[in-house]
Amino acid sequence: MQVPAVLHPSGRLFTRIVLCFGVWASLGMMQSQAQSKPPDSPAFKVPVLVSDFELNSPPPIRMRNQRPPAPAEKPKPGPPLVYQETDQPFDQARRLVDFFAMTLVRTLEKKGFRAIHSSGRNVPAGALIRGVFAESDPQNRIRRAILGAGSPGARFLLYVGVFNLARQEQPLYQLADNQPASNEYGPIITPNNYVPMAKYELDKNPTEEDVQKICDQIAASLVTLLEANPNAFSH
Repeated sequence: MQVPAVLHPSGRLFTRIVLCFGVWASLGMMQSQAQSKPPDSPAFKVPVLVSDFELNSPPPIRMRNQRPPAPAEKPKPGPPLVYQETDQPFDQARRLVDFFAMTLVRTLEKKGFRAIHSSGRNVPAGALIRGVFAESDPQNRIRRAILGAGSPGARFLLYVGVFNLARQEQPLYQLADNQPASNEYGPIITPNNYVPMAKYELDKNPTEEDVQKICDQIAASLVTLLEANPNAFSH
């Protein structure tokens, strides 16, 4: 399976990122094998902490003498969406982040993991799952996504990495030194090529089913990663 190369803002290829994505993507292809793992497999003994995936949005608009919100429109036929198009971008981003965290924790629990949300939790050892929503700009640079900022793209890039809770000083991504001014996109970033990381794509207004499919892939890849590295997430 070919994985698209990731371009540094300077235009140079990051070979190690490509290799990391290739390995992680291959792990994701083994979803059916991972689902057959017994509950007592060593992979499921590793506690898993799920963080909120990063997604920025413009601040909510607060106006004096603001009219009451219009009655909610009837949902359109088809699979349920995570949020409605009439919601403010701030609320849309919050609902998408919350729904991803809830769905991923639930998916990991169904597989047999001891998975919890990172909010206010102190877990000394285990695996930490972090993610950031991004998108490509016209120069094919990776930009941190700002939902509702006016970017013409219809899809997100979602980068998800797995970190060791005992040694989580590694960043999920680095900010580029030279940041162009832009109202449509967030800052240019370079994903960390030293941690297991995968890239997914999804619509900016995804269905609940879209989110579930990605969470299933993340969970299956995590099982395979932990099976292949049983001591990688200990103290």
